[in-house]
Amino acid sequence: MGLASPLGPPGPTRWARARAALIAPVLLFNGLAALPTPGEPSLERLQRPFERAELERWTRLFVAVGIDTDPDRLARGYLAFSRWVEQARAVALTPIAGWMALTQTHQGWRLFGTPDRAVSALRVTVHAPAGDEVLYESGHPDRRWHAEFLEYRRIRAEYNPSRRGPPATYAAFAQRLSDEVFATRPDVGRVSVALVSRRVRLPDEAARAADITDEPLEQVEHQLDFVRPGA
Repeated sequence: MGLASPLGPPGPTRWARARAALIAPVLLFNGLAALPTPGEPSLERLQRPFERAELERWTRLFVAVGIDTDPDRLARGYLAFSRWVEQARAVALTPIAGWMALTQTHQGWRLFGTPDRAVSALRVTVHAPAGDEVLYESGHPDRRWHAEFLEYRRIRAEYNPSRRGPPATYAAFAQRLSDEVFATRPDVGRVSVALVSRRVRLPDEAARAADITDEPLEQVEHQLDFVRPGA
């Protein structure tokens, strides 16, 4: 049985210190790059009905604890804070900005400052002499044609729209879907591919659904129609 060294455990080697010195900045800058920011809010966006209601709700909360504000001042303060956070992040990442640009690793995380009031669903409809049929619709339990393929995360990127609209690949993607339908369904003469915008109901709206008539819950957008070649 050996005796413990009176000098204690050996200290870190020079290589261990050097390695730690190299890894620490990498961890630091990766942590900074991964910190979420409030996104890109705008004064116009904060004037929408949902955002305005949120501003008024937060104003009441602040006033209740003794902070004097109003929705307009709160909106300006939120915008100023969001811009400051974005600028502070950019300054902090300046030492590795060139490296991130070279390696294309500059994408960061952003929070959704305010939620969208609508979600988008892909809908594939076939038109045949026997009638129309919806083969696939995102989130629908019975319309599941090629669902495993269409819901794969890399495939969803081909058609999921952003706030600016569908991606540039959407038209070619829809054409490819129609070709698949025509190849497997000889009875189909026309195929419609569309993105359906569905309004998200808030809890209080769901409770009074019968009274809501100001806007439709569903709207068909970006519909593309394809006719069977040679028809």
